[in-house]
Amino acid sequence: MPIPFIDFKREWKFFEKEFIKVFKKFGRSGIYVLGPEVERFENNFAKYNGYKYAVGVATGLAALEIALRANGVKAGDEVITVSNSAVATSLAITNVGAKPIFCDIGDDFLIDADQIESLINKKTKAILPVHLFGKVCNMKKINSLARKYGLVVVEDACQAHGTEFRDEAKKNTKAFSFYPTKNLGALGEGGMIVTNDEKTKDFSLSYRNYGQKGRYNHVLKASNYRVDPLQCVLLSEKLRKLDLFIKKRRQIAALYIKAFKKIKDIEVNDFDPGSSYHLFVLRIRGGKRDNLREHLNSKKIETLIHYPTLIHKQPCYVNDYKNIKLPNSELFQNEILSLPCYPFFTVKEQKIVIDEIIRFFK
Repeated sequence: MPIPFIDFKREWKFFEKEFIKVFKKFGRSGIYVLGPEVERFENNFAKYNGYKYAVGVATGLAALEIALRANGVKAGDEVITVSNSAVATSLAITNVGAKPIFCDIGDDFLIDADQIESLINKKTKAILPVHLFGKVCNMKKINSLARKYGLVVVEDACQAHGTEFRDEAKKNTKAFSFYPTKNLGALGEGGMIVTNDEKTKDFSLSYRNYGQKGRYNHVLKASNYRVDPLQCVLLSEKLRKLDLFIKKRRQIAALYIKAFKKIKDIEVNDFDPGSSYHLFVLRIRGGKRDNLREHLNSKKIETLIHYPTLIHKQPCYVNDYKNIKLPNSELFQNEILSLPCYPFFTVKEQKIVIDEIIRFFK
Protein backbone atom coordinates (compact mmCIF):
# COMPACT_ATOMS: atom_id res chain seq x y z
CA MET A 1 0.00 0.00 0.00
CA PRO A 2 1.24 3.54 -0.69
CA ILE A 3 2.74 5.25 2.37
CA PRO A 4 2.77 9.05 1.99
CA PHE A 5 5.31 11.26 3.73
CA ILE A 6 2.39 13.18 5.23
CA ASP A 7 -1.36 12.96 4.66
CA PHE A 8 -3.32 16.15 5.34
CA LYS A 9 -6.62 14.42 4.62
CA ARG A 10 -6.24 12.32 7.77
CA GLU A 11 -5.71 15.44 9.84
CA TRP A 12 -8.75 17.11 8.29
CA LYS A 13 -10.90 14.10 9.11
CA PHE A 14 -9.76 14.29 12.75
CA PHE A 15 -10.62 18.00 13.06
CA GLU A 16 -13.48 18.28 10.56
CA LYS A 17 -16.36 18.55 13.01
CA GLU A 18 -14.71 21.26 15.11
CA PHE A 19 -13.38 23.12 12.07
CA ILE A 20 -16.86 23.40 10.54
CA LYS A 21 -18.27 24.57 13.86
CA VAL A 22 -15.70 27.33 14.39
CA PHE A 23 -15.78 28.35 10.73
CA LYS A 24 -19.49 29.05 10.98
CA LYS A 25 -18.92 31.13 14.09
CA PHE A 26 -16.13 33.03 12.34
CA GLY A 27 -18.23 33.64 9.24
CA ARG A 28 -21.12 34.96 11.27
CA SER A 29 -18.85 37.35 13.19
CA GLY A 30 -18.26 39.50 10.12
CA ILE A 31 -14.68 40.31 11.28
CA TYR A 32 -12.33 39.03 8.59
CA VAL A 33 -9.13 41.07 9.09
CA LEU A 34 -7.24 40.87 12.40
CA GLY A 35 -9.73 41.16 15.27
CA PRO A 36 -10.49 39.13 18.41
CA GLU A 37 -9.75 35.67 16.99
CA VAL A 38 -6.23 36.78 16.08
CA GLU A 39 -5.71 38.22 19.56
CA ARG A 40 -7.05 35.07 21.19
CA PHE A 41 -4.69 32.83 19.29
CA GLU A 42 -1.77 35.19 19.89
CA ASN A 43 -2.41 35.14 23.63
CA ASN A 44 -2.78 31.37 23.76
CA PHE A 45 0.34 30.77 21.67
CA ALA A 46 2.41 33.17 23.79
CA LYS A 47 1.23 31.43 26.95
CA TYR A 48 1.93 27.98 25.49
CA ASN A 49 5.53 29.00 24.78
CA GLY A 50 6.07 30.81 28.07
CA TYR A 51 6.28 34.30 26.55
CA LYS A 52 4.58 37.60 27.32
CA TYR A 53 3.71 38.56 23.76
CA ALA A 54 2.94 37.02 20.38
CA VAL A 55 2.25 38.77 17.09
CA GLY A 56 0.65 36.89 14.20
CA VAL A 57 1.99 37.56 10.71
CA ALA A 58 1.55 36.24 7.20
CA THR A 59 4.34 33.63 7.07
CA GLY A 60 7.36 32.30 8.90
CA LEU A 61 9.55 34.36 6.56
CA ALA A 62 7.63 37.49 7.54
CA ALA A 63 8.09 36.59 11.21
CA LEU A 64 11.86 36.29 10.78
CA GLU A 65 12.13 39.48 8.75
CA ILE A 66 10.08 41.59 11.15
CA ALA A 67 11.92 40.16 14.17
CA LEU A 68 15.26 41.15 12.62
CA ARG A 69 14.01 44.64 11.80
CA ALA A 70 12.57 45.06 15.30
CA ASN A 71 15.98 44.21 16.73
CA GLY A 72 17.80 46.78 14.63
CA VAL A 73 19.31 44.57 11.93
CA LYS A 74 19.79 46.68 8.80
CA ALA A 75 21.67 47.12 5.54
CA GLY A 76 25.40 46.49 5.89
CA ASP A 77 25.07 44.21 8.91
CA GLU A 78 26.08 40.56 9.02
CA VAL A 79 24.01 37.80 10.60
CA ILE A 80 25.49 34.41 11.49
CA THR A 81 23.26 31.46 10.62
CA VAL A 82 23.35 28.07 8.86
CA SER A 83 23.11 26.95 5.25
CA ASN A 84 21.23 23.67 5.79
CA SER A 85 17.89 25.34 6.50
CA ALA A 86 14.98 26.36 4.31
CA VAL A 87 15.94 29.33 2.16
CA ALA A 88 13.48 31.55 4.08
CA THR A 89 16.01 31.77 6.92
CA SER A 90 18.49 33.60 4.71
CA LEU A 91 15.90 35.48 2.68
CA ALA A 92 14.77 37.18 5.89
CA ILE A 93 18.33 38.41 6.41
CA THR A 94 18.81 39.63 2.86
CA ASN A 95 15.34 41.21 2.82
CA VAL A 96 16.48 43.65 5.52
CA GLY A 97 19.67 44.39 3.56
CA ALA A 98 22.00 42.34 5.76
CA LYS A 99 24.30 39.48 4.72
CA PRO A 100 23.99 35.87 5.91
CA ILE A 101 27.28 34.48 7.24
CA PHE A 102 27.12 30.72 7.21
CA CYS A 103 28.43 28.62 10.08
CA ASP A 104 28.95 24.87 9.82
CA ILE A 105 26.83 22.38 11.76
CA GLY A 106 27.47 19.62 14.27
CA ASP A 107 26.41 15.98 14.20
CA ASP A 108 22.97 17.03 15.49
CA PHE A 109 22.37 19.05 12.28
CA LEU A 110 22.31 22.30 14.30
CA ILE A 111 24.64 25.28 14.21
CA ASP A 112 28.04 24.40 15.73
CA ALA A 113 28.16 26.93 18.55
CA ASP A 114 31.91 26.37 18.96
CA GLN A 115 32.54 27.78 15.48
CA ILE A 116 30.44 30.93 15.81
CA GLU A 117 33.03 33.11 17.55
CA SER A 118 35.52 32.79 14.68
CA LEU A 119 32.92 34.37 12.34
CA ILE A 120 32.24 37.46 14.48
CA ASN A 121 33.66 40.77 13.28
CA LYS A 122 32.81 44.47 13.48
CA LYS A 123 29.95 44.03 10.97
CA THR A 124 28.28 41.24 12.92
CA LYS A 125 24.94 42.37 14.31
CA ALA A 126 23.09 39.17 15.12
CA ILE A 127 23.09 35.39 15.43
CA LEU A 128 20.16 33.52 13.91
CA PRO A 129 20.22 29.89 15.12
CA VAL A 130 17.77 27.47 13.52
CA HIS A 131 16.07 24.87 15.72
CA LEU A 132 16.03 22.47 12.80
CA PHE A 133 13.84 19.36 12.77
CA GLY A 134 12.45 20.29 16.21
CA LYS A 135 15.80 20.12 18.04
CA VAL A 136 17.12 22.96 20.23
CA CYS A 137 20.43 24.66 19.47
CA ASN A 138 23.05 25.24 22.17
CA MET A 139 21.44 28.46 23.36
CA LYS A 140 23.54 28.70 26.51
CA LYS A 141 26.70 29.04 24.42
CA ILE A 142 25.03 31.23 21.79
CA ASN A 143 23.54 33.64 24.33
CA SER A 144 26.90 33.83 26.13
CA LEU A 145 28.61 34.86 22.88
CA ALA A 146 25.87 37.39 22.18
CA ARG A 147 26.40 39.01 25.58
CA LYS A 148 30.17 39.01 25.14
CA TYR A 149 30.03 40.81 21.78
CA GLY A 150 26.83 42.80 22.21
CA LEU A 151 24.92 40.90 19.53
CA VAL A 152 21.24 40.34 18.91
CA VAL A 153 19.83 36.79 18.90
CA VAL A 154 16.72 35.98 16.86
CA GLU A 155 15.74 32.31 16.82
CA ASP A 156 14.28 30.50 13.83
CA ALA A 157 11.78 28.22 15.56
CA CYS A 158 9.76 27.55 12.41
CA GLN A 159 10.20 23.79 12.92
CA ALA A 160 10.04 23.82 16.71
CA HIS A 161 6.40 23.97 17.81
CA GLY A 162 6.11 21.88 20.95
CA THR A 163 9.86 21.66 21.49
CA GLU A 164 10.91 21.88 25.13
CA PHE A 165 12.94 25.09 25.32
CA ARG A 166 15.09 25.57 28.39
CA ASP A 167 15.33 28.95 30.13
CA GLU A 168 18.35 29.96 28.01
CA ALA A 169 16.21 29.57 24.90
CA LYS A 170 13.35 31.70 26.25
CA LYS A 171 15.26 34.96 26.45
CA ASN A 172 15.21 35.85 22.77
CA THR A 173 12.62 36.68 20.15
CA LYS A 174 11.52 33.63 18.18
CA ALA A 175 9.88 33.26 14.78
CA PHE A 176 7.44 30.43 14.03
CA SER A 177 5.85 29.25 10.79
CA PHE A 178 2.40 27.70 10.44
CA TYR A 179 3.03 26.25 6.99
CA PRO A 180 0.76 23.16 6.68
CA THR A 181 3.58 20.64 7.23
CA LYS A 182 4.60 22.12 10.60
CA ASN A 183 3.79 20.49 13.92
CA LEU A 184 1.19 23.23 14.28
CA GLY A 185 0.22 23.82 10.67
CA ALA A 186 -2.44 26.04 9.16
CA LEU A 187 -4.69 25.23 6.22
CA GLY A 188 -2.64 27.75 4.32
CA GLU A 189 0.06 30.18 5.42
CA GLY A 190 0.80 31.89 8.71
CA GLY A 191 3.58 32.90 11.08
CA MET A 192 4.16 34.20 14.59
CA ILE A 193 6.68 36.32 16.47
CA VAL A 194 7.00 35.59 20.19
CA THR A 195 8.93 37.92 22.47
CA ASN A 196 9.23 39.22 26.00
CA ASP A 197 10.31 42.64 24.74
CA GLU A 198 7.52 45.21 24.57
CA LYS A 199 9.30 47.34 21.96
CA THR A 200 9.69 44.34 19.67
CA LYS A 201 6.01 43.54 20.14
CA ASP A 202 4.91 47.10 19.37
CA PHE A 203 7.16 47.33 16.30
CA SER A 204 5.86 44.00 15.00
CA LEU A 205 2.20 44.98 15.46
CA SER A 206 2.81 48.18 13.52
CA TYR A 207 5.06 46.75 10.79
CA ARG A 208 2.66 43.93 9.86
CA ASN A 209 -0.15 46.46 9.33
CA TYR A 210 1.20 49.14 6.96
CA GLY A 211 3.31 50.64 9.75
CA GLN A 212 0.24 52.02 11.47
CA LYS A 213 0.01 53.25 15.02
CA GLY A 214 -3.64 54.08 15.26
CA ARG A 215 -5.78 53.93 12.15
CA TYR A 216 -4.47 55.84 9.12
CA ASN A 217 -1.48 57.06 11.15
CA HIS A 218 1.54 55.46 9.46
CA VAL A 219 4.73 55.80 11.51
CA LEU A 220 6.79 53.21 9.58
CA LYS A 221 7.39 52.54 5.88
CA ALA A 222 6.28 48.96 6.28
CA SER A 223 4.13 46.37 4.53
CA ASN A 224 1.05 44.19 4.83
CA TYR A 225 2.17 41.11 6.71
CA ARG A 226 -1.11 40.55 8.54
CA VAL A 227 -2.02 37.03 9.61
CA ASP A 228 -5.28 35.58 8.27
CA PRO A 229 -7.78 35.45 11.17
CA LEU A 230 -9.46 32.35 9.73
CA GLN A 231 -6.15 30.52 10.05
CA CYS A 232 -5.96 31.69 13.66
CA VAL A 233 -9.42 30.25 14.31
CA LEU A 234 -8.34 26.86 12.97
CA LEU A 235 -4.93 26.98 14.66
CA SER A 236 -6.59 27.69 18.01
CA GLU A 237 -8.38 24.35 17.69
CA LYS A 238 -5.21 22.54 16.68
CA LEU A 239 -3.20 24.08 19.52
CA ARG A 240 -5.39 22.16 21.97
CA LYS A 241 -4.04 18.91 20.55
CA LEU A 242 -0.42 19.92 20.03
CA ASP A 243 1.00 18.18 23.12
CA LEU A 244 -0.82 14.97 22.21
CA PHE A 245 0.56 15.11 18.68
CA ILE A 246 4.11 15.84 19.89
CA LYS A 247 3.87 12.77 22.13
CA LYS A 248 2.95 10.72 19.08
CA ARG A 249 5.88 12.11 17.08
CA ARG A 250 8.26 11.19 19.89
CA GLN A 251 6.88 7.65 19.97
CA ILE A 252 7.47 7.29 16.24
CA ALA A 253 11.02 8.65 16.57
CA ALA A 254 11.81 6.29 19.45
CA LEU A 255 10.71 3.28 17.38
CA TYR A 256 12.83 4.35 14.42
CA ILE A 257 15.90 4.87 16.61
CA LYS A 258 15.54 1.49 18.29
CA ALA A 259 15.17 -0.24 14.91
CA PHE A 260 18.13 1.44 13.18
CA LYS A 261 20.74 1.79 15.95
CA LYS A 262 22.57 -1.41 15.02
CA ILE A 263 22.68 -0.89 11.25
CA LYS A 264 26.25 0.20 10.51
CA ASP A 265 25.41 2.25 7.42
CA ILE A 266 22.80 4.31 9.25
CA GLU A 267 23.82 7.19 11.50
CA VAL A 268 20.95 8.04 13.82
CA ASN A 269 21.08 10.44 16.76
CA ASP A 270 20.10 9.27 20.23
CA PHE A 271 16.53 9.92 21.30
CA ASP A 272 16.05 13.53 22.42
CA PRO A 273 13.12 13.79 24.85
CA GLY A 274 12.96 17.56 24.39
CA SER A 275 12.74 17.46 20.59
CA SER A 276 9.33 17.89 19.00
CA TYR A 277 10.47 15.75 16.03
CA HIS A 278 9.04 17.95 13.34
CA LEU A 279 11.08 15.75 11.03
CA PHE A 280 12.81 12.43 11.58
CA VAL A 281 16.12 12.65 9.75
CA LEU A 282 18.86 10.05 9.58
CA ARG A 283 22.12 9.80 7.70
CA ILE A 284 22.76 7.00 5.21
CA ARG A 285 26.49 6.46 4.84
CA GLY A 286 28.57 4.76 2.19
CA GLY A 287 26.89 6.52 -0.72
CA LYS A 288 23.77 4.40 -0.31
CA ARG A 289 21.20 7.13 0.38
CA ASP A 290 19.86 7.47 -3.13
CA ASN A 291 19.72 3.70 -3.65
CA LEU A 292 17.78 3.29 -0.43
CA ARG A 293 15.42 6.04 -1.47
CA GLU A 294 14.85 4.34 -4.83
CA HIS A 295 14.16 1.06 -3.05
CA LEU A 296 11.59 2.68 -0.75
CA ASN A 297 10.02 4.48 -3.68
CA SER A 298 9.64 1.14 -5.50
CA LYS A 299 7.64 0.00 -2.47
CA LYS A 300 5.52 3.16 -2.68
CA ILE A 301 7.07 4.63 0.48
CA GLU A 302 7.56 8.37 0.16
CA THR A 303 10.67 10.01 1.64
CA LEU A 304 12.09 13.52 1.34
CA ILE A 305 15.41 15.34 1.71
CA HIS A 306 15.53 18.38 3.97
CA TYR A 307 17.06 20.10 2.16
CA PRO A 308 18.41 18.90 -1.21
CA THR A 309 20.48 22.07 -1.82
CA LEU A 310 22.35 24.12 0.76
CA ILE A 311 21.35 27.78 0.80
CA HIS A 312 24.78 29.06 -0.22
CA LYS A 313 24.59 26.83 -3.31
CA GLN A 314 21.18 28.08 -4.41
CA PRO A 315 21.26 30.05 -7.70
CA CYS A 316 20.24 33.27 -5.92
CA TYR A 317 23.18 33.02 -3.47
CA VAL A 318 25.91 30.99 -5.15
CA ASN A 319 27.79 33.95 -6.65
CA ASP A 320 28.16 35.52 -3.21
CA TYR A 321 29.65 32.42 -1.58
CA LYS A 322 32.05 30.89 -4.09
CA ASN A 323 34.86 30.12 -1.65
CA ILE A 324 32.91 29.07 1.43
CA LYS A 325 33.66 25.68 3.00
CA LEU A 326 31.18 23.95 5.29
CA PRO A 327 32.43 20.35 5.46
CA ASN A 328 29.75 18.90 7.72
CA SER A 329 26.91 20.69 5.98
CA GLU A 330 28.14 19.47 2.59
CA LEU A 331 28.78 15.90 3.73
CA PHE A 332 25.43 15.52 5.45
CA GLN A 333 23.58 16.93 2.46
CA ASN A 334 24.48 13.81 0.50
CA GLU A 335 23.51 11.49 3.35
CA ILE A 336 20.33 12.83 4.98
CA LEU A 337 16.95 11.23 4.48
CA SER A 338 13.64 12.19 6.09
CA LEU A 339 11.20 9.40 6.91
CA PRO A 340 7.45 9.74 7.51
CA CYS A 341 6.82 11.07 11.02
CA TYR A 342 3.50 12.74 11.79
CA PRO A 343 0.65 12.12 14.25
CA PHE A 344 -1.57 10.20 11.83
CA PHE A 345 1.19 7.87 10.64
CA THR A 346 0.02 4.41 11.70
CA VAL A 347 1.92 1.71 13.58
CA LYS A 348 1.33 -0.62 10.63
CA GLU A 349 2.79 1.88 8.17
CA GLN A 350 5.84 2.49 10.34
CA LYS A 351 6.50 -1.25 10.63
CA ILE A 352 6.46 -1.52 6.83
CA VAL A 353 8.93 1.38 6.51
CA ILE A 354 11.27 -0.12 9.12
CA ASP A 355 11.09 -3.62 7.61
CA GLU A 356 11.88 -2.34 4.12
CA ILE A 357 14.90 -0.35 5.33
CA ILE A 358 16.23 -3.35 7.25
CA ARG A 359 15.63 -5.56 4.21
CA PHE A 360 17.57 -3.13 2.01
CA PHE A 361 20.66 -3.23 4.23
CA LYS A 362 20.53 -7.00 4.58
